[in-house]
Amino acid sequence: MKDQENFIKVSVVTTSGSYPGEDFVEIPLHQKIKIVLQKAAKELNIVSTDKWKAKVNGNVINPESTFLENNFTEEITIDYGPIEGGGGI
Repeated sequence: MKDQENFIKVSVVTTSGSYPGEDFVEIPLHQKIKIVLQKAAKELNIVSTDKWKAKVNGNVINPESTFLENNFTEEITIDYGPIEGGGGI
């Protein structure tokens, strides 16, 4: 049995769908966020995420950091998608 204190439940939501479907995946707290983003992109057949940003609760997060470094310790949903263009006239 996994030690629940060392894992976080994560869901990644994109315009192409959600990973892992309708549930959450358990990820080690010390893992870099980019790993789950890469798995989501592969699973959802997303070709390029070069200009995408990851957000949690509307705040941009650094994919090179770990879940623990961001003080994420329980269950989160990452919104992952293209950088929003700045409109205006």
